[in-house]
Amino acid sequence: MANVVKKYSISYDLAQKMADAAVAKARELGVTENVAILDDGGNLKAFSRMDGAPMPTIEMAQNKAYIALLGVSTTGMFQLYSGRPVAFGRHPLAFAYCGVGWRVSH
Repeated sequence: MANVVKKYSISYDLAQKMADAAVAKARELGVTENVAILDDGGNLKAFSRMDGAPMPTIEMAQNKAYIALLGVSTTGMFQLYSGRPVAFGRHPLAFAYCGVGWRVSH
């Protein structure tokens, strides 16, 4: 068993608490949001869609969470690739996800 590494990952309970806290903050701010929480491998662990949140923002929330997992805000990603459309294959929605991303680490 020398080749086995113990890996820690976010639990379901913690992921759900994080999503609930984000929804509570959105309510406090008077906005409707979709909240995506990923595990360390970039897999969706918890998701909350508030009543009235726009449908297109479901995918946006997941993409923003993935970019945050990389350790870069989506605004930072935009700045990094701004003026370099070739980096994203000139996809018309390449920068549709720019905004704020958070990365939580222990």
